Amino acid sequence: MGAARRYLPSDPVDFARSAVPLGLLVLAAAVPGLRVVVLAALVAGAAIAIWRDAPVRWGWAGAVPVALSLSWGGLPAPTPAFDGSDCANPTSPVATWRALEAVVVLGVLAGLALILRATPASLSLRWPARRWVRWAVVGFLVSGPVALLVGPYLARPFFGDVGYELVAEALIPALVFAVANGVMEEVIYRGALQGWSGRVMGLGPAVVGQAIVFGVAHSGADVIGLQVPLMLALGVGGLLAGVIAVRTRSLLIPMAVHIGLDIPIYFAFACGT
Repeated sequence: MGAARRYLPSDPVDFARSAVPLGLLVLAAAVPGLRVVVLAALVAGAAIAIWRDAPVRWGWAGAVPVALSLSWGGLPAPTPAFDGSDCANPTSPVATWRALEAVVVLGVLAGLALILRATPASLSLRWPARRWVRWAVVGFLVSGPVALLVGPYLARPFFGDVGYELVAEALIPALVFAVANGVMEEVIYRGALQGWSGRVMGLGPAVVGQAIVFGVAHSGADVIGLQVPLMLALGVGGLLAGVIAVRTRSLLIPMAVHIGLDIPIYFAFACGT
């Protein structure tokens, strides 16, 4: 029965209250113009729940970093030089801007963790068993090169013709970009949103909820092709990452694969042909 309670809602009222921030995140992801408003609502809701020491404080606080990341996407980001000169630049605007976002978002999450007295384990930030470490290494070594080779073909139905030049010197800023993005998204989606929401609503609904938000969040104006299939694909990816995080009790494998898959995104942005 203890394991069942871990995966299922504990209280219908608290479950409903914990579902509200997930619903607000879906709204913010789908309607960019509402992202700042949703962020303000989530901050206010988390502050009230923390002040009242309500159980739902975990779900509301876990949604704030995701809302902040979504709102960050609305800021005027610096663009790389059109001639490709920023491709191999270690301080490329594409890489440094994403690294700055990760620092800000994860800094806010760290502040919330201190207020809530949350442990790193509550975010699945712990070293897994040795067999899972091996899988993480293999996942990164396979996903990175494969994504670089087939990425343009897989992206074509969603983003149009995506071509880039594979420049060896660009691997450093590409890794900066990929590590910043992969670590940030895994920690805020599979760590905070899933882990903290799961404390109240049960891990099962939390895994599904964060996957829905993750899928909807990856649609936008830059998607010129098939929006719904892309959201479904990324939602399934978020679901698998969430299940792996629960199964291994760690974010290491999702982080490793996520970082590998994000490397070609940098090349598409900064080294595009």
